[in-house]
Amino acid sequence: MRFVFTKTARYPGLEVEHNQFRRGLRTLVVNLKYRGFRRTILGILAIICAKAHLPVLQDYRFYRQNLLESGIDTDGIVERDALDIPDERKTSAQRYEASSEYEFRHILEKLHIDYAGYHFIDFGSGKGAVLAAAARYPFQSVTGIELSGELHQTAHKNIEELQRRGRVRAGKIKSIHGDALSHRLPPVPYVIYVFNSFGPDILQGVLDHIAADLAEVREPIYFLYNNPMHHKLLEESPEFDKLSNGFGGKWMVFARPAKH
Repeated sequence: MRFVFTKTARYPGLEVEHNQFRRGLRTLVVNLKYRGFRRTILGILAIICAKAHLPVLQDYRFYRQNLLESGIDTDGIVERDALDIPDERKTSAQRYEASSEYEFRHILEKLHIDYAGYHFIDFGSGKGAVLAAAARYPFQSVTGIELSGELHQTAHKNIEELQRRGRVRAGKIKSIHGDALSHRLPPVPYVIYVFNSFGPDILQGVLDHIAADLAEVREPIYFLYNNPMHHKLLEESPEFDKLSNGFGGKWMVFARPAKH
């Protein structure tokens, strides 16, 4: 119980400090919102059974619910050393782990923006879990940038499956096998997403590109930062203002104000 009420990292050294109780409470509320009461309760019972080593209800684990619903492969963890990326990037990279679709959707919807007026980009998009979630909304485009060729190939197959199932509302969706540090953005309004995919050196380079590439864009630019280990770079940036501190600090949302 002491851990539940402690402001600490779930994985020390891998996650920014956040309030565990507030995070857990918000996660429960969000699951109820998107899964409904029955599926949420069954998911919680499945977690309890797994911890008690009881082989029942395991198809109701939240990640399995997601897999069955979406039909795409975003499961598993790929540790940093197993990623097929250049060795010089591994010191800055973080392991692959899918983001929570429902946390993302909750944060995105609280922006209250006209999705049709925006493009969406995920730097370090992995297998495309957030791309699939973003594609539920009528963005002009949804794009992922992923350095790992293997993760990119899985994302590409997932996108094909989403399109086959008619689960894409965005105008376009694609995964690009490329480097976040060198990817340039066309001067259009963006919602930008990062799940702590890289260290402060790469993040600063991405922020520099955003400032330069989107300098002429008049609309607000949004930056959704999940597990924001290097949030000080954005807090100290003259470009961005912090809007919210969601899930007890697990998410931070920043915006570059509209230009007049």
